[in-house]
Amino acid sequence: MSKLKPRCRLYLQVAAPFTARQSEQLSQALSELSPACVLICGDGAALDPAILDGLIDKIQGAGAACLIEDSITAAEDLGADGVHIAADEEIYAEARKTLGESANIGVACGLGRHDAMALAESGADYVAFAAPDADDFETLSDTVAWWSEIFVVPCVAWDIADVREAVALTERGVDFIAPPSSIWDGDDPLAVLREIDTAIGSIRREA
Repeated sequence: MSKLKPRCRLYLQVAAPFTARQSEQLSQALSELSPACVLICGDGAALDPAILDGLIDKIQGAGAACLIEDSITAAEDLGADGVHIAADEEIYAEARKTLGESANIGVACGLGRHDAMALAESGADYVAFAAPDADDFETLSDTVAWWSEIFVVPCVAWDIADVREAVALTERGVDFIAPPSSIWDGDDPLAVLREIDTAIGSIRREA
């Protein structure tokens, strides 16, 4: 009997500061969808511990990892589980040294295969691939397939809001689908997230 890969899961992005409506919707998403991770995006005053402490507790209490975008210092100060950074070996080394071996450190690689391989070899916990524009989706799909066939470090498909694209990438082996933070600005973001979550969760892939 063939061994199966774990089911593809959602990786949520949220932009600080949050409105009361967005906070409520995120609470629902955490309860209903069980995302693997929530990335808090923002800088400066938007990452105020007085504002974010409760949110981070809520994310971690739901069993999801909570990461901070770019700011190693904020990730450490806020007690987050890790950081999402650019694919730069010096930044990665600083993040690992500051946050420790147990931290979750992911890297944004665009479509860069060399960067992904180098950072995975250095110890990154995941690599994120993204298409710069809609015309690059096929290249993104091919990159995901190449990665999933060769490497064990998980990969994330970044800024995917279309359920058909999410399904196609899941079928090609992606481990996580990360809808854009702008998804929360829509009329019914939970409906979109539920649709994506149901679609990707129904697909089983051979390891």
